[in-house]
Amino acid sequence: MSAIQSIFQRTIALTLLLWLSTTAQAAVGSPLTVYTDQASFLNATGPVQAETFNALTVDQPANNLDLGAFTAHNSISVDAPNLSYSVDGSSNLFVNTTYTWADLVFDRPVVAFGAWFAGMNPTGRPYSSIRVDAAGLAGYGSYSLLGSYLPPTAPIGTLQFIGFTSSQAFNRIVFEGALCCSSSFAMDNVVYTEALAPVPEPETYALLLAGLGLMGAAVRRQNRMGTNRALD
Repeated sequence: MSAIQSIFQRTIALTLLLWLSTTAQAAVGSPLTVYTDQASFLNATGPVQAETFNALTVDQPANNLDLGAFTAHNSISVDAPNLSYSVDGSSNLFVNTTYTWADLVFDRPVVAFGAWFAGMNPTGRPYSSIRVDAAGLAGYGSYSLLGSYLPPTAPIGTLQFIGFTSSQAFNRIVFEGALCCSSSFAMDNVVYTEALAPVPEPETYALLLAGLGLMGAAVRRQNRMGTNRALD
């Protein structure tokens, strides 16, 4: 394989990656976008900050538990190590939304949030929805619901990544039960950021496609020259 062909193939792969990163997203309500694939989420967010809860080594109620960048409220407890649902075998937050709600409140505006969940909406169990709010960011007493997401049902024990990005800053993630029966899940490996990765402008794609066309023409010309030499 020639060097030009190799570069051509790598460029095609890069183009496909950029295209997938912009299409493998499901809008859940402006200005919010939801991701169920961590790789796509991280591609959109760029560098993120993380909370693994591994520093929490004792089971304890997490109501008003300050975790640094955010505080856990209401029916949340620390599961250390996890005893109810397993995410990765380490400490996590256990959330019980039976007839109630729980939330994570950030101490600063963020534009992306994601986490791994176990036991979220298992088959045959009540639903727990996730809501994204901007509370007080536009002034004292202000409130804005940016969107909500209802995860699909899945077999008990299924791990799900759920992430959000937003063109408008938010500071609150709310988990709400279905007002019936038992509804609980575990959450671990939270990631968040205050700024998203820059999105390539349309002109960037145009230049990339033009370059692909020129490189394709060069590869075809090289192949024709090779064929002619072989015939000689």
